[in-house]
Amino acid sequence: MEEQKKVFLIGGTGFIGTFLTNFFLERGWRVFLLVRNSSRLKKLTPGVEIIFGDPLKEGEWQNLVPHMDLVINLVGETIFKRWTPEYKKRLWDSRILSTERVVSALRAGQVLFNASAVGYYGDGGEEILTENSPKGSLFVSELCDHWEKKALEGERKGARILIGRFGIVLGKGGGMLSVILPIFKLGLGGKLGNGKQWFPWIHILDLARAIEFLYEKKGEKGIFNITSPAPIRNEDMTKIIGKILRRPTFFTVPALALKALYGELAEVMMASARVIPERLLRLGFEFEYTSFEDAFRASL
Repeated sequence: MEEQKKVFLIGGTGFIGTFLTNFFLERGWRVFLLVRNSSRLKKLTPGVEIIFGDPLKEGEWQNLVPHMDLVINLVGETIFKRWTPEYKKRLWDSRILSTERVVSALRAGQVLFNASAVGYYGDGGEEILTENSPKGSLFVSELCDHWEKKALEGERKGARILIGRFGIVLGKGGGMLSVILPIFKLGLGGKLGNGKQWFPWIHILDLARAIEFLYEKKGEKGIFNITSPAPIRNEDMTKIIGKILRRPTFFTVPALALKALYGELAEVMMASARVIPERLLRLGFEFEYTSFEDAFRASL
């Protein structure tokens, strides 16, 4: 009988991690989850194996890493908060320190899937952005660049490193929808600025399937855009959300108002990123969701 495969999820108690936990359990994997705070235990899926530890610090949890078939590192404070200097340090440390700790525990032949984000590209305007496109000039671009370089240091140890630049993730109960749905339901939804900016998105099921697909592709490594092949303009996305929720979308949120509300984060929210998952498509990955409307409906 084939031995059960083992996956270690680090930063796995949030929206994406919870989905991945269920996804891998359903596929017959043993799922180990690093948990920092025992208050999270009530919400965890039965069948998952809990390891206590802090991913930003060295600890006993690192001894488990070499025994895993796949390690998935999702650690990172949410960007959807106002960025004070203190919070920017938290954004930075949560990603860089956790990745350093994971990489230091890897052994040759292992597979690490490390999260990153399409924020790497900054504001690309109308340009089609592939994995080979240059780094942008925003704070998040610098952050993603350092984060990815830390993960790629694992190659020196003989590990296979996969990096996923995530678009905005659609799915039930979390992610971007938990932020914008209340606004749209009040009838206050609207496009950001002129609404022409491109918006890269991915349905959470396709995100999970892409990770599994890349794990199975033994020779593949490096950076992959984990986005739908059909990015959408902000104004079109706004119309679709309004139509499905049966709410008006007359409002335009001026760039200045966003800046006043969110500070530096507004630059990221207004950025245009016409990102295409070129490498996944070339490998023959088939998306379940290529229509934003279908993905949005499935996420409600």
